Amino acid sequence: MVRVLAWVLGLGTFALGVSLALWSLDQGFRLAPLTQEACVPGSIPERAELWSNGVVEIPLCRKGRVGLVLEGTLAHGKGPYAVVVEGSRVLWQGEVRGVVEVWVTTTGKGTLALVFPNDLYQPPEDRNLFLRALRVEP
Repeated sequence: MVRVLAWVLGLGTFALGVSLALWSLDQGFRLAPLTQEACVPGSIPERAELWSNGVVEIPLCRKGRVGLVLEGTLAHGKGPYAVVVEGSRVLWQGEVRGVVEVWVTTTGKGTLALVFPNDLYQPPEDRNLFLRALRVEP
């Protein structure tokens, strides 16, 4: 009887130890949500040409109002689709036909970026996106 009790107690202790170890591993390797998105200050582009799908990073890293003068060329009757993001937040998105001026307000909590996701090249048509000017106001 004592042997059986010792065996059950030993098995219970072993099971408790394995469970605690697995719980600790889960806690140790769990991804914690980011509280702030990275932004490394750098030179701010004044112009950019996106001839294919791509991104222009604008490392502003501070609060402000940013004006982007965009120009798009049409292909198959559609202009380039542009998205302005700051970190994971979408600040503006839309189709660019001709010249468009877009103003967004930044928080400084992430790198500002201009994204061009819908390139199309079928000669003689070529859909492109151009950043003609960039203005930053405090």
